[in-house]
Amino acid sequence: MPQAFHITFPFEVVERRYRPGIHAPLCTHPIPLAFTIAYHRPTLSDFRFVRQYYANTLLTVDLLEGKCPDPFTLIIHQQNTPTYVFAVMLEGSARYDHKGSQKSETLLPGTVYFARLCATAYPIRLLENTCRMLFIAVHAAQLAVIGEDFDELADLLGGSALSVGDHFSPPIQADSVFMRRLIRLISPEGIKRRKDFNEHLQQRLSGVCSAIKGLLRGKGQHHYDDETLEKVLAHISEHEYLHGQPPTLRAVLKHARASADKLEQLFGEKLGTTPSAYLLGRRMEAVRKRLLQTDDPVYKVAMDFGYSDAAALNKPFKRHFGISPGQLRRQYRNG
Repeated sequence: MPQAFHITFPFEVVERRYRPGIHAPLCTHPIPLAFTIAYHRPTLSDFRFVRQYYANTLLTVDLLEGKCPDPFTLIIHQQNTPTYVFAVMLEGSARYDHKGSQKSETLLPGTVYFARLCATAYPIRLLENTCRMLFIAVHAAQLAVIGEDFDELADLLGGSALSVGDHFSPPIQADSVFMRRLIRLISPEGIKRRKDFNEHLQQRLSGVCSAIKGLLRGKGQHHYDDETLEKVLAHISEHEYLHGQPPTLRAVLKHARASADKLEQLFGEKLGTTPSAYLLGRRMEAVRKRLLQTDDPVYKVAMDFGYSDAAALNKPFKRHFGISPGQLRRQYRNG
């Protein structure tokens, strides 16, 4: 499997490689279908270090976890440049010294950095006995695939896809809501196939990008959730204006780049309903409008809204309004 990075240690280590999807005991957050490498130091039995990595054409996910009695410097070697990277300190602390300057960064638990990396090697000093670091890397050629939130994040760093030199965001202190979102991104339950995991990563990464963008601007997870719901509702309204009816739930999920569970949560918390019930209500309102504003037969209206015939439309319409489409039209005309 191609890698965005490989790592080296300042001392001799012995590697044990696991088959994809098989994880070493130290793995706190198993990444589905990831390759796992466990590192042991022959001269120090207390040293344990594990790397999980998963890669596809869009991105790579690297999770490093270790226990070591003494601080040491790990060198991360980049395979391709430039690369956009989310670096997250999940546990422990580390220090990175910027190449060619006196500036250094101390990574504390819950700290997130977004960076554009152009060099080939990055030494990171691990300062505590226990550490967990996450890297999500996206090659510059794939920016458009992820969406506008990633493009805006890239713009916040400065530089362009063709410029040279590293660019780092200020340190971002993530809240617990964001950290849980990040773990759900890399370590979902129940995924057994690469195709499903690839779809999961692409759907959810956009939301992580948007949340990081909000954190950079001093806005938390609740702001991101409100913004996501506003975009979804605006999309539904625009679709109704252009096509005379709301989009399907599948189309809404694709546009929002959110999981069905997340959309259920947002609609439940903010609107007190489900996405399916909300869309059905909007669809019935659109049917009602069509019945009152045109002379189209009920069967034609039903088929235009995706129902097989007038009888198939009758049940949801009557449940919503208390009367059938035909009764509604007669009442309106009899005024």
